[in-house]
Amino acid sequence: MFITLILVFYFSCESKLNDKKNKKLDPMEGVWELTEFHHLKNGDTLITDKNKVQHKIYLNGYVMWNTNPASDSSEWHGYGTYTYKKDTVIEILTSMSKSMKSDVNKYIIPVKHGYKTYKQINTYKNNDTIYQNIEVYKKLD
Repeated sequence: MFITLILVFYFSCESKLNDKKNKKLDPMEGVWELTEFHHLKNGDTLITDKNKVQHKIYLNGYVMWNTNPASDSSEWHGYGTYTYKKDTVIEILTSMSKSMKSDVNKYIIPVKHGYKTYKQINTYKNNDTIYQNIEVYKKLD
């Protein structure tokens, strides 16, 4: 009986330690604040904004982000799930602002990590024009 209790305790603790180790392997997990935003059209920079307010939270497979309303008062926010693998985040939004509504709710985003920072590059096409939004974040927690 005593040995059974010890084994149950051991495997319970080992499971919790493995959960903590796996969480540490996810460099996306945490609270992030936007520090730079760049909008490009066919490689030419149209907008650079270092004052834009935007935050992202990645936690336990969920993502939530928000930003201040745009100059036209449109709201921009989203919520859903995410996975991270090989420097790529896949966000599947299940709830979003009206301005985000479209047939697309799955976003495949390449990311590059630095020390407590990451950069994501969203690329999309409209006819023959290639647009990129480059966002640089710093980790708050």
